[in-house]
Amino acid sequence: MRIARLLALTFVTCATTVHAQPQDFTLPDPSQLGVTANVRYLDAAGRPLDYVSFMRQVNDGNRYASTRDAQTGAAMLRIAGPAPGHHGIRMAFGRGDAFPPFELPALNGELHRLGDYGGRYTLVSFFFAECAPCIAEAPMLSAYAREHDDMNFVAITYEDAASAKRFAKERNLDWPILHDGQGLIDVLGVSVYPTLMLVGPDGRIAGAAVGIAMRDDPTKRLADLTGWIEQWKQSAAARQPDAPH
Repeated sequence: MRIARLLALTFVTCATTVHAQPQDFTLPDPSQLGVTANVRYLDAAGRPLDYVSFMRQVNDGNRYASTRDAQTGAAMLRIAGPAPGHHGIRMAFGRGDAFPPFELPALNGELHRLGDYGGRYTLVSFFFAECAPCIAEAPMLSAYAREHDDMNFVAITYEDAASAKRFAKERNLDWPILHDGQGLIDVLGVSVYPTLMLVGPDGRIAGAAVGIAMRDDPTKRLADLTGWIEQWKQSAAARQPDAPH
């Protein structure tokens, strides 16, 4: 059974909510993609739609967000709201859901894809440069990564390369950073920053959390993060025999 909402350990005491206008992408064009095994269509709540139902909503004037990997031909398109200024899109990906395909530039100019992170657990941080909780979280993320070289780490922002590079330099975040990720962010429905997601070796979401308890000291934040990730890994391992395909 598909999880229609985010099953996450939420630690919001100070978080930034951003209602960015959902992007209306011309690529990939759903009328060109049609029905293929690598393309998934979702409604505004993140529930699966067939191609005909998706196109009916688009033709009725609904905007959509999209993310894709041109190398594999995989794509995910999601209805984002009926009209400009309507922030209908929301987080709807939970444990066990497949993380959407993506193809995003890193600060070194290379393109990163979901497939690049397969085979290991990957911790994904969604942030933006002026987000106070994101700034407070950065040292904790770097410290965690230094202690766990058996995992992948990647930070994703909707901002441009210059803003992402400035954040990394000023905040000493040594993670790989991908920029211009608005399409992926809109498909996921991320609107609270920072948001963390743990993606399993199988490409499915193992756990997620939003916000950060800024009243806690960095040592406690790191200990909490370590505990949450271990719980998410254990839960993912317990679900593995029944994981959806």
